[in-house]
Amino acid sequence: MMRMMNNKANVKIFSIVIATVFIIGIGALAYTQMATPSGNGGASTIGVIDTSRMMSQDNPLFVSAAQEFMSYQSQLQQETQAKIDAAQDDATKQKLVEEMRQNLAKKDQEIAKSIQDKAMEAAKAVGDGKGLSVVMSKDTVLYGGVDITDQVLKKLAELLIHDSLESLKLLAHI
Repeated sequence: MMRMMNNKANVKIFSIVIATVFIIGIGALAYTQMATPSGNGGASTIGVIDTSRMMSQDNPLFVSAAQEFMSYQSQLQQETQAKIDAAQDDATKQKLVEEMRQNLAKKDQEIAKSIQDKAMEAAKAVGDGKGLSVVMSKDTVLYGGVDITDQVLKKLAELLIHDSLESLKLLAHI
């Protein structure tokens, strides 16, 4: 698993996909919030999130997702290698490799969507709690804004703990 984390190409691709999905999601949230009339007489408070910290070791959800992806990738590679070793012709082997790539891409998209949804949920909860009308990526704000990155990371950690507890409850009932 750690060997997969050392493959810089895998880490870069995964990080770029996650960052892109997150930035698009935050932009969409900001757009929808800007289109909503507010009852604060036109005064707008903007929250900002440092997306580079969201895609780093600071974010336990990102770390957990990276570990999940690497574990899935390792397992899938072992299963595919066993099938390749049993395959007779090159066409079948190529087909198996392509299926593995498609499965990895699908899993990456699933994980990215999950992270985006949870990040949006956390950003909205923190923004609402602070009375912010818009939450955007720090890179898109030229001046001002309230940095809520730490609070969003804390909220994401709480969501991760909550999800883990729910998983344990489900396992206890099995």
